[in-house]
Amino acid sequence: MSMASRTRVSRSDQGSAKGRRPWLVAAGLFLLLAIVAVPSYGYYRAYVQPANQWAGRVGGEVVVTVGQVAERIQTLALLNETSDGSASAGGNPFEILRSMVEDELVRGIVTELGVPTSEANTDTALRERFLPTDSTASAASEEQLEREFREAYSHFLTRGRISDNEYRELIRVQIFRELLKVEIANRVPRVAEQVEIAWIVLPSDFGEEETVIDLLRQGEPFESVARVLNTDRYFADTSQPGYVGWVPKGAFPDLDEYLFDESPGAGSILGPIFAKDGTYIIALMNGPTIGEIQNEKMFGQMRDEGFERWMEAEWRQRNVEIQFTSEDYRWVLDQVENELPASL
Repeated sequence: MSMASRTRVSRSDQGSAKGRRPWLVAAGLFLLLAIVAVPSYGYYRAYVQPANQWAGRVGGEVVVTVGQVAERIQTLALLNETSDGSASAGGNPFEILRSMVEDELVRGIVTELGVPTSEANTDTALRERFLPTDSTASAASEEQLEREFREAYSHFLTRGRISDNEYRELIRVQIFRELLKVEIANRVPRVAEQVEIAWIVLPSDFGEEETVIDLLRQGEPFESVARVLNTDRYFADTSQPGYVGWVPKGAFPDLDEYLFDESPGAGSILGPIFAKDGTYIIALMNGPTIGEIQNEKMFGQMRDEGFERWMEAEWRQRNVEIQFTSEDYRWVLDQVENELPASL
């Protein structure tokens, strides 16, 4: 082959190499992007995507995301520690989610019902929480009290890592809940079917309920057994262990079937009745009869149950949806653990 031919071949090879060079550069860039994209996509899947995933919707509109659940738990944990020094977590993720969705419902319902609200209510609630309550406070000037309030409130917000607007919103929705409960309480009748009872509330995992019932049926005084075993310290009379008094129908829906529908008669020992808050053994003393609700604790219980029934109806009517998987649950707990101080 002549020198000219070799030269032509060499130039032809060079031309081919130059033609391949852009493709090689593009392939290299693609490979580099792929190398970078793999961990980036992994980061997105592990941290960004779960945070943006909807967890609660009302009427098809997203009101809570998985990331917001984690943020709320972190906030509550920090506020708990700031308020009373307790190193308690911010709550169960699923319960927090339901509470956040319910907050959205409460805001909407209060507005629709026209329940009067005022920003002054929020200011009052804040001052009740952060103004000093000792005897010297009454002698302080308005300027001094205002200064002490602002200092205490500012310190609280800083330690809790929360803004004034965010905390005010938490307080505001609590006020809305109370206003709504009052509105619903006005619809609860003061006259209801009632029975007079005493009860023993045992832990759900007690396991020896039948032994307790056998003791009572063999003549062991109810009060004596209640003094030893009853875990209820709110409704039961402390001076007469186990005695609850007159209970209206609807105050404890889990018990209505046994107290009213079956009409077992006075003197009966009922149970064990397995409810969500424990296992009940009940002594039916009188009734049922219709009368005015005298016990304010029972009327408060009726009010709370009325609120719960109201909210359940609102959930159905407003097409509330909850989506929270076990993976979401773990992701939230991991986020909270990584973000919170080690002391919590």
